[in-house]
Amino acid sequence: MGRSITVGRGFGKHTFAEAMDMTRAGDTILLEPGHYSEPRGYRVANVRMRGLGEQPSDVVLETRFQVVESGTLNLENLTMDSHAMTGNTCYITAQCTLIARGVIFETSQAWPTLAVTGGTIGLTACTVLQSDPQQNAVYSDKTSTLIISQCDIDDISVAKSKLTLQMTQVRRCLMIIDNSEVDADTLYLVNTNPRIFTFAVRTGSVFRADKLVVAEGHANAEVKDSSAVLKAANVDATHLITISQDEGSTVQVPGAIVQVDKKATSTTDGAPAKPAPSKADPQPDAPEAKDKTQDGTQTPLKTRMPAALTQLDAMIGLTQVKTEVHQFIQLAVFNRRRIEKGLPGVTQSLHSLFLGNPGTGKTTVARLVGKIMFQERVLPKDNYVEVGRADLVAENIGGTALKTKAVLDSALGGVLFIDEAYTLYQQGSTNWGQEAVDTIMQYMEDHRNELMIIFAGYTQPMQDFINMNPGIRSRTPNVFHFTDYTPAEVATIGLKQIAGKEFKVDPDYYRATVVKAYAADVDHSNGRWIRNFNDKLLRVVANNVMADPKRDDSTILKTDIDDLLGGDAQAKADTVTALLKQLDDLVGQQTVKNAIHDLVDQVRVTQKVGDKLDDNDKPTYHMVFAGDPGTGKTTVARILAKLFYNLGVLPKDTVIEVARPQLIGRYIGETEEKTSKAIRDALGGVLFVDEAYQLVTENDNQDFGQKAVETFITELENHRQDFVAIFAGYTQPMQHFLDANPGLRSRVPYTLEFQPYTPDEVAEIVNRLITRHLHVNSALLKKVVAAHYQQIPAKEQANGRWARTFAEKLVQQHKLWLVDHLDTDDVKQIQDGTVVASLSWDI
Repeated sequence: MGRSITVGRGFGKHTFAEAMDMTRAGDTILLEPGHYSEPRGYRVANVRMRGLGEQPSDVVLETRFQVVESGTLNLENLTMDSHAMTGNTCYITAQCTLIARGVIFETSQAWPTLAVTGGTIGLTACTVLQSDPQQNAVYSDKTSTLIISQCDIDDISVAKSKLTLQMTQVRRCLMIIDNSEVDADTLYLVNTNPRIFTFAVRTGSVFRADKLVVAEGHANAEVKDSSAVLKAANVDATHLITISQDEGSTVQVPGAIVQVDKKATSTTDGAPAKPAPSKADPQPDAPEAKDKTQDGTQTPLKTRMPAALTQLDAMIGLTQVKTEVHQFIQLAVFNRRRIEKGLPGVTQSLHSLFLGNPGTGKTTVARLVGKIMFQERVLPKDNYVEVGRADLVAENIGGTALKTKAVLDSALGGVLFIDEAYTLYQQGSTNWGQEAVDTIMQYMEDHRNELMIIFAGYTQPMQDFINMNPGIRSRTPNVFHFTDYTPAEVATIGLKQIAGKEFKVDPDYYRATVVKAYAADVDHSNGRWIRNFNDKLLRVVANNVMADPKRDDSTILKTDIDDLLGGDAQAKADTVTALLKQLDDLVGQQTVKNAIHDLVDQVRVTQKVGDKLDDNDKPTYHMVFAGDPGTGKTTVARILAKLFYNLGVLPKDTVIEVARPQLIGRYIGETEEKTSKAIRDALGGVLFVDEAYQLVTENDNQDFGQKAVETFITELENHRQDFVAIFAGYTQPMQHFLDANPGLRSRVPYTLEFQPYTPDEVAEIVNRLITRHLHVNSALLKKVVAAHYQQIPAKEQANGRWARTFAEKLVQQHKLWLVDHLDTDDVKQIQDGTVVASLSWDI
C-alpha cells in the first residue's frame, strides 16, 4: 500500500516540488487548500493527487502534466490552471491514462486544454475550459478512448477516436472527424453562434445519442460523409437546429431542419464551421494555424450573422450607454460611407473612455462595440484584445515600451481594451505606468484609423489617469458612462442567468428576494454581485438535491433561496428569539441585556415604518461598550452581530476585531489607509475596536491616532447603515476618547456599560466552564471561588479572564491528581480536596 504525502504548511508537510520528487507508484499526494506553482511542468508516469479543500477551487495547481511510459495520472477535487504556460494543461501520450473526478482544467493558451494521442481519458464531474475560442478544451487522435460523465466542457474534438458521453454539456462545438465514434445518453449542446457548428461529423465518423438538448435560439450543425442518428431532441419553436449534410451522409434528428448540400462546407446561411483543433504537445513552438479549416482551406468570413448592435440593445439597463454607442456608431458609419464615395471624411477618433463601477457591463459592451465596428466595416478586423497593467508594464528600464508596443501590434485593426487603466497611474519617482501611457499615446497618433483603444475603470480614479498625459483627454473624446444597475435590473439579469442554465424558479419570489438582498448589501458590484449570488444559490440547490434523491434537479425551490439568506422570515424570527435567550443566559450584565432587548424592539418598530423614512432619518447603531476587561464585551458583540443580521439591519453576521496596531501607521498617510481598510473589511457586519481609547494617547507625538479618529468620523457618516462600529474600552478612558473630537458623540449614539462581575458571578462563570466537560461539587466550587476572588485587590480583579484562568488551572490540577489515581472509577470527577486547595493559589 502506498504512502500519503501531504503538501501544505506545518510540521511533517512538504512543498509541491518536494512531493513530486518523493512520490512513487502507489503513493497519493494530498494537497491542502492553497496555490501551488511549477511553471516548467512535469513528465509523470504514475501519480495520484487529491485536493483536501471543500471544493476544487480551494486547491489550485499552476502547472502542466505530460503522462508518459504507459503511466496513469489520477486527479481529484482540485483545479489545474495553465494560463501562464505554453502547451496543454494535460497531455496524455500513447498507452497512458488520465483519470479525473471533480477537477477544473483551464487555460487560455493556443493549445487544447486536455490532449490525448493514443491514450485514455476518463472524466467525471469535471469542468474543462479553454478561453481561446479557436482552440479545443478536449482534443484526441490516434485511436484514443474517452469516457466523459457529468462534465461541463467548452468544446471537444475527436479524430480516429472513440468517445462516450454521459449527462455532459458542451458549450461551443463537438467535432467528430476521421472515422471516430461518439455515443451519448443525454447531451447538452448550448452554442447558438451561427459562426460555429454546434456539432460537426466528418470523414467517415458516427454520432449516436439517446437525447440531444440544444439551447434556446437557432443552432447549426454539419454532417459530411458520416452518420448522425439522435433518437430524441428538444427541438421546438424556440429551440431550432439546422443540419447541413452531403448526399452520402445519414442524418436522423427529430424536429431538425436538414438541408442537403453537395459541398456541405458551411451552414445554410454561409457561416463557417469552427476551425480545426490545434495539435497536442510535445511541439509547443509549432501549433497548427488557427485560421484554417479541417481540410486546410482558409476559413471564409461570415456572410450573415446576428447584428452585435441588436445584442447590445437586448442587454438589461445601460440606457445611457446604448444611446451613446448608437450615436458613436452612426458617426463612424457616416464617416466610412463618405470616404467610400471619395468625399472627405468627418474627423473622428475611435478611442474611448468607459467609466463606471465593477459589473456594469464595460467588458461585454467593449466586445460588442468591436464586433459592430467590424460588421459595419469601420475596422478591418474582428480582433479584440483585453489587457491590464501587468500586460503592459515591465519592471526594468525600457522594458515597458517594448511590452506595450507588442500588445498594441497584436490589437492592430481591431479593439484594444485596457481594463482598470487607472492602475497605470502611480505616484513616486519610478513610474513605469507613465512609460506605457506615453507609448500608447504615440501609437494612437500613428495608427489613428487602424485601432480603437478603450480605457476602462472606476470614474473617479480614471481622472488621475487622464491627467497623466495631456494627450489622453484630446485623443479619447468618446466617453461612455456606465451607471449602476438598479436592484430590479440586477434581479432581471439574475433570472436570465438562471434560465440560461436551464433551471426553473418562481420568478416573482426570486425577484423580490434579490431586490431586497441587493438593496441591503454594501457590495453593489452590479453584474458581479448577481453572478456570485446565483453561484451560491446553485451550490445550495446542489447540496439539497443530493440530500433528497427524489427531488427534481432542475428546479430552484423557495426554500433554497431562503437557505442561502439564512432562512425565511419565521426562521430568522426564531433565530432572534434564540439569540436573545443566549444573551439572557450569560452571567450578570443585566443592564446590558435590558439595553439590547430595547434596541431589538426599536429595530422592529423602525422596520415597520421603514418605507416612510428618508435614508438620513434611519437610525445608525454605532455604539460604545464601556467597562473593565473580561466583562463579556466581545461575546456580546458577536451576539449583537447575529441579531442585527437576522433582524435585517446588516447583510452579514461577521465581527472584525481590531486594535490600535491594526489602525495606526508609521508614516504620514498610512493611518488613514489602514483605518479605511479596516472599515472596508467590516462593511456589512460589525467592526469591534478594542481599547479604542488608545487611539488618542497623549504621547502620540505625530498625532497619527487623531488621523484614525478623523477617518472614523468621515466613514461613520458615509456608511451610516452599512456597518456597525463598536468602540470598546475602560469606562473613564472611553469618555476621553469620545471627547477627542466633537463629531464622535453625535455619530456614536449608544453607550452600553458593562459592570464588573461580583465574586458570586465570577464563581458561576467558573462553574459553567468546568461543568461543560467535567463533574464537580458545584456548591463547594462556587463558595471557594467567590471567597478566593473577594480576596484579590480590586485593581487586579480581571472578571471573566480571571475565571477562565482559574478554570484552566483547576483542570490542570485535576489531571495531576489523576496521575497518582489511575484506578479511579470516574476520571471526570474533580475531588473536593483539589477544589479546596485552590484557595492557596496565586492567580
